[in-house]
Amino acid sequence: MRILYLIQQCHAVSNGIRTYLLKKYCFLFLFSIPVFAFAQQASVKLNPDKILIGSQTQLTLQLENVQQNSSGIQQWFQLPDTFAHIQVVKRSTIDTFTVNGNTILTQHITITSFDSGSWKIPVLNVVFLNKQTVILKNTPVLTVLPANISGMKDYNGFTDIIEVPQPAKPFAWWIVASAVLLILIVILLVKWVRLNKKRKLIPVIPLQNKEQVLNAIQQLQKKYPYSMGAHQPLFTALIALCRGFSDAQLQRDTHSFTTDEYMVTVKNKIGSEAVQTAYFQLLRLSDAVKFARYIPAEQEVETAFITATDMVKTIHQYSFQPKQ
Repeated sequence: MRILYLIQQCHAVSNGIRTYLLKKYCFLFLFSIPVFAFAQQASVKLNPDKILIGSQTQLTLQLENVQQNSSGIQQWFQLPDTFAHIQVVKRSTIDTFTVNGNTILTQHITITSFDSGSWKIPVLNVVFLNKQTVILKNTPVLTVLPANISGMKDYNGFTDIIEVPQPAKPFAWWIVASAVLLILIVILLVKWVRLNKKRKLIPVIPLQNKEQVLNAIQQLQKKYPYSMGAHQPLFTALIALCRGFSDAQLQRDTHSFTTDEYMVTVKNKIGSEAVQTAYFQLLRLSDAVKFARYIPAEQEVETAFITATDMVKTIHQYSFQPKQ
């Protein structure tokens, strides 16, 4: 009886333990169902997965059940611009949409390749702010086929080298203009030389009587009174009489000389130093009146007549010409 009782007790304990374990694991299983059912799922699609060299295809990256990880995404799928003989042409923005409470993130990437062969997309992963990582290992393979050119026509065939005609050069008018100008210059030079050869020397002014020159100076004083204001013609005529008389006495032709050149010619040949200084001052005053439009005072005009008269008398007295 005791043996039977022990057997029953062991059986009851065994059933109790079995019931406890069944309830425990059933509870854990039911608790983990939402986790497995709603864990983040990542996928990658390639459409089409076969292209010709240089053609383009679209790579779609997608992440579902994002709402189960409210911490946010720290790093999206990292795909370099160039990888495994593949080049990225364009990346779209990451689109977010919700279907039946399921938040889905999608990005479309246009890729191409210029090398024939089969090229596998590298492993991709998404990192959340809570350090949870979703890894895509089973990535597709892109097959790049060489372009079929067997049926193409000779679109850009080889041809002979074609010489490009040289553009017409504009007529060099500047050469013609330069030649004409040079000819004109030569003609003018030739005429000038011939004219100088034909030009006769101006004869020396003939001897003039001292009294005639002094009388002409007095006539100028009457012809051009100070009140008339005709200072330029007055000084022009006065200096012409003086220089003409000095040229006649000294047998010089200074009609083309400047005032400075004339003064050098007659220096120390007029007579006394005082008369010479006064005459040179008269020459300077005359230049100022004729060229600088200087208006002399009435006393300066009177002094000019006196100086001219003294110069004529003095140079006639000291010159080596026969006295008239």
